Amino acid sequence: MASNPVAGGGSGRNDEAQQQQQQQQRNVEYILLAEFDIDQGAILKHQYPRPTGADDSYLMLPDGAHARESDWTVFLLNQKAPDETGRVPVGGPALLHVLNLVRTKHDKEVRRGAIVKAMAVCTRHRFIHIYQAILMLALENYYRYPTVDTLAELYNSANEMDLSCMPQLSRHETTILRFSDDHNMFEERFVQLEREKRLLGGLAQDTERLEAPHDSALAELAVGGGGGDDAGAAARRGADAAGRVRASSARNKDRRFFETEIVYSTVKLPIRVPMTVYPEEIGDFSLIQLLTTFSGSLQAQSGSKITHPHLESSGQYTHPVILLMNSLLTQKRVIFLGHGKPAGEVANYVLAAVALGSGGGGVLRGLANRAFPYTNLTNLDTLLSFPGYIAGVTNPAFEEHPEWWDLLCNINTGKITVSPALALPVGAKSQTDALRRSLDSVTLSRNRSFSSRDGKPDKWNNLDTEFVQDLMLAIERHYGEVAIRAKVENYVRRFMSLVPLYEHERTGTTRLGDPTQVASLNGYTISPGDKEVRDHDLAFYQSRIEGFLGTQAYHNAIADYESAQSHNFIRGIDIAHMVYSLRTSTNLDVNEVEAIYKRLDDQVVSDDQVTELLASLPQSQGGLQPLAYGFYHPSPAIRLYTTRLFEKIEGNHAGARYIRSTNFFHQCAFSNLRYAFSC
Repeated sequence: MASNPVAGGGSGRNDEAQQQQQQQQRNVEYILLAEFDIDQGAILKHQYPRPTGADDSYLMLPDGAHARESDWTVFLLNQKAPDETGRVPVGGPALLHVLNLVRTKHDKEVRRGAIVKAMAVCTRHRFIHIYQAILMLALENYYRYPTVDTLAELYNSANEMDLSCMPQLSRHETTILRFSDDHNMFEERFVQLEREKRLLGGLAQDTERLEAPHDSALAELAVGGGGGDDAGAAARRGADAAGRVRASSARNKDRRFFETEIVYSTVKLPIRVPMTVYPEEIGDFSLIQLLTTFSGSLQAQSGSKITHPHLESSGQYTHPVILLMNSLLTQKRVIFLGHGKPAGEVANYVLAAVALGSGGGGVLRGLANRAFPYTNLTNLDTLLSFPGYIAGVTNPAFEEHPEWWDLLCNINTGKITVSPALALPVGAKSQTDALRRSLDSVTLSRNRSFSSRDGKPDKWNNLDTEFVQDLMLAIERHYGEVAIRAKVENYVRRFMSLVPLYEHERTGTTRLGDPTQVASLNGYTISPGDKEVRDHDLAFYQSRIEGFLGTQAYHNAIADYESAQSHNFIRGIDIAHMVYSLRTSTNLDVNEVEAIYKRLDDQVVSDDQVTELLASLPQSQGGLQPLAYGFYHPSPAIRLYTTRLFEKIEGNHAGARYIRSTNFFHQCAFSNLRYAFSC
């Protein structure tokens, strides 16, 4: 009988879809085991449950591992090198994040007196640090039982970690929870999934009980005999009490994390999965450490006497942090060198740099694909095939070859060096002249500028120095990681708001939006509406925007913008621009303010649209404060639009929490106006 090609094709597609679904449900894809052999060097001894297709043993056994009892490294699998056009191909296997632990045990009975082994977990999860505890236990277990069964036990235990009750938050919900002062935000989402799981578990137990053999006494009890009413009442009371205990404990949980556990060799390991991870955040790194390490010296070292327009935006006074930021935005090759440092420490600097260049991990995309948290000379050819790589090394030989990198960040000294071999872009002289003219024109008076304290000319009191001062002041005041990353996110968003404006003025078109609507009520960008300030910003960022255009992050930004236009719930207006105008603009007239509130009232209707609006109003930056000003406006129409908008916000679960956390006077004004307009 002839086969049916249509049916066969459908079956193949179903099998492929089922396989992809199973892969998405797995917590861990591979377990790797590497050893150091005195004759063969680093060898990849085991790959479980199947080969990865690559030999990364040289990354699992970093330089100097024998000199330490243990060390951590991070690297990535399935990174996509750009094609001849500089574009990263779409599709293919997903990017895998690898957490590796290497341990050295000294033994006088073996050659060289030490046994070096490394074990790694490969996962799609970006929060790879949750696997540290189980990896330590598994590697210790492998030293005692060096068989593939030890890897299988680790693989099975990690994949049995239950994440079924972890809500899948949207990007807007993640942003709300990330910057929320209320740690119980989206509590109802967690409770609903937990209730469904208990219900399914109860049904399964009932099914097993009904299918099990019953004696006559149990059967009689089941139909109501032998005091069944008392037993049923006791069971209900017990269930109610258990429910109250669970509800009480749930209210005390920090919903920024999902609490679960991994059971490995009868040991229960508590796990806290972060719920607010941005797409370009990998592992548990410290952006504060990166900023403090390279903020000690004002002037970076340049291997060339010529100012590079993409990097040195303030000439010789460019702050090292800004120099690093400019390198990441313009896709330059960046190396972090930590001679004698643990590989894990160097890797953390690279992961922090990815977050820095991507805007706290949430604005630009694609930096993780060109990140090599730890690498060495063995991987040099692969490294050089990635334009704009971000790599961490411990071998000082890299410093002696400036042709391999564009920017070298020395972790030991805190110095940043621009490669003398870095070629200037086409038209560099004109760009440099334009940069100098823009610096001369940017004479914005900024308070507490380090330039004025150090006696530098006023032209260095610019947006960059203000940004660095804000970061350093926040670190001195012991702000947390999330707050520091939020400041970086705002800086990169401001930069990205200027890109389409500059592109439109230069070429007459842009794929990042419609800048012709900047001055209109629809709004496009979060750039201030004041034309003079905007022109100053464009002049100041001009050279960096030139370097950013054409990078992989630029192409990804276009794809993300087009996707947002088709998937966002609020369309036709730019919420971020309107919120920015209400928060910062001082030159809006009554008609403009009324038009903004009216458009918000018209466009924000559904629950999803309210959630999208709240994502532009993080609680850590004032929450509903910009909208609440409408309660006190002299215009009755603005007060009406504000009240109606707050009523819609109050009907949203997260919005109700927002309103409860607002200023008491705002709550009173909302209550009074709602009553007045309802009469």
